[in-house]
Amino acid sequence: MLSVDGLDVMDGEPGSYSKRGYVIGAGEKLRVAGFRDSTSSVAAFTFSSVRNSYAEQKHGNSRNVGVIGVAVFHEQGTHPKKWSQRERQRRMRADPFPETSRFATPPPAND
Repeated sequence: MLSVDGLDVMDGEPGSYSKRGYVIGAGEKLRVAGFRDSTSSVAAFTFSSVRNSYAEQKHGNSRNVGVIGVAVFHEQGTHPKKWSQRERQRRMRADPFPETSRFATPPPAND
């Protein structure tokens, strides 16, 4: 499950663990450009004021504006507790932000 501003990217409605999401394989990447309108159309993500946010305009609720939520689940039939001690330790030491800088790069200058 993936949500932006508290809204599920699959349908633009409030996010929930019970909703379906994208299924991607290990090592695969996914680019989500906006809230899905249909199987072939996406409403692009844009930055705006809280008052003009999609969440506020569509649902009258801006509580989660600026929040990106991700729920990740292991593949059915596998279970992390069955991993070796070495594998569990390796995963616990993983760095989710491996870049040397912990800050976002600034946008390009408008020339």
